[in-house]
Amino acid sequence: METVNRLKVGFDRDMTMLTGSMFTRRIVMGFLQVVRAIYFALLGFSPVEIGLLLSIATFLSAIHHITFGYLCDRYGRKPFLILGTFFAASRTALFAVSTDFWVLALAQSLGAMGEGVGAGQPVVSGYITDKVEAHHRPNIYSTMAITNSIASTIGLSFGGLPILLENRFAYDVVSAHQLLWWVCTAVNLISLVFLFPIHEAERVSRGDMTKKKGSGIKNWGVIAKFSITRSTSGLGWGMVDSLMTLYFFERFMVSTDILGPIYAFARFLSIFTYLVTPRVVERYGPIQTIVTTRLISAGVTVLFALSSWYPMAVALMVLNRIVVLFTMPIRQTFASGMVSPEETATAIGISNSARMGVRTIAPTLAGYMFESISLTLPFYTGAVLMAINGGLFWAFFRPREPELSPNT
Repeated sequence: METVNRLKVGFDRDMTMLTGSMFTRRIVMGFLQVVRAIYFALLGFSPVEIGLLLSIATFLSAIHHITFGYLCDRYGRKPFLILGTFFAASRTALFAVSTDFWVLALAQSLGAMGEGVGAGQPVVSGYITDKVEAHHRPNIYSTMAITNSIASTIGLSFGGLPILLENRFAYDVVSAHQLLWWVCTAVNLISLVFLFPIHEAERVSRGDMTKKKGSGIKNWGVIAKFSITRSTSGLGWGMVDSLMTLYFFERFMVSTDILGPIYAFARFLSIFTYLVTPRVVERYGPIQTIVTTRLISAGVTVLFALSSWYPMAVALMVLNRIVVLFTMPIRQTFASGMVSPEETATAIGISNSARMGVRTIAPTLAGYMFESISLTLPFYTGAVLMAINGGLFWAFFRPREPELSPNT
């Protein structure tokens, strides 16, 4: 009970409404995560074509992060939260009306411009920084990680609905999915109910602030290091995760009706890890915790690639997702405090763009490896990059011992 009460600290009406909006949108993202790649495969697209569809979204997401981050620092957070919701709804609406490759590519492009499903996104992080004192932010990020995990669990657990519609109600593959894409569109739009009432934080006008600050961003060195570090995790996790459902579909012949509950179970278990995240960070520090989990993730990924036994592969996949998700609120808290508040969204936007920019190639590269080389090569590649990411976190951001003066 003490832990639960602690996680409520820092929430006012606006933060609660923002969390509700993210919760609603995250349900759709959970469904997309388990269904999308397999749906594209069922439409007849090759692994390379599927990778291209996912890469398009990743590339546009990189542009979105840096533009939305910069613009919301200048003009406010709320308009871009609302705009992002409309972009997200447009993706699933286009999925519902067409199976043409280029229409699906357009849908992926628009959906990538969506904002507001994660506390680590630049606009959301900027809003949290505006509204919440620094010492309360770890609780905010941990609580939002929990609520997002619950929402993702719900969305992932719906992954078997297309097959249910096909088997029980005589829908074909396309019509079963398209009905659910319309439902996803409606759910995305419902999240606007939570966004319209929220207020911008009362602070100095961003335009005035820019004039007073003169040169704008002051911490380019820190931002550059963080961007380089995040780019390795973006490419590494992109290689591991972007075609994971397709990997299970191709290697073990399991579809969304099986994978949905498995993914939901993994996401549900992550909720309990977030309850102890603040205490772990207090004891070991954010950087040491991130580095350790990155190395564990790299090792588990190698074991996953080596496993040809389906139950073991499932267990290792679940473990790896829990390990990676555990560090999410830790990294978000670190990112929100590495620069001054008026630079937060821009800094996170730049680092997210670096991460998503290099991650753009991951789905297509993994698809090529699946089709032409080996189903497991993307996982070995991702493991190496995750280990490098841990090394960069340690090299750039590890706690430094205070330098002693010569007279000490």
